[in-house]
Amino acid sequence: MIQRIQTVFLLLAIVALALFLYFPLIQLVGTNFTEDYHGIDVTYFYEGYIIFLNLILAGIAAGVTLLNIFFFKKRNIQQWLCWVAVLFIAAAAGFVYYRYQTKVFVGDVVYTWWNVCALAAALFEILAFVYIRKDEELVKSLDRLR
Repeated sequence: MIQRIQTVFLLLAIVALALFLYFPLIQLVGTNFTEDYHGIDVTYFYEGYIIFLNLILAGIAAGVTLLNIFFFKKRNIQQWLCWVAVLFIAAAAGFVYYRYQTKVFVGDVVYTWWNVCALAAALFEILAFVYIRKDEELVKSLDRLR
């Protein structure tokens, strides 16, 4: 239901996750070069396979958030899904940090301001959780009046 404020927060979280994947998160700066790594480009190489782990984690968070919008009649499941999405967002942001702090590069690793999008998405999820909980309390108080 679009008219609920938590739905707006959930949609803003999806937009923030899309920005997190689209814009450059990391910039490698050397003496003769500058290279940008977008959120989709943050990969992990394992046994000959390139795994787009950041895309997978942020994509799962966005999918859970989108699914969360349609569970408007099941507020307990919505609250639980908000925290699941926050965990996936934290894992995606943590992977970006881990990936470029554990490797040795010729230049400096510079984190761009677009990393704040993951924090904003987590904040929107938490705000949605708060308003879902307020809805649940309102419904319980109205049930007591009947």
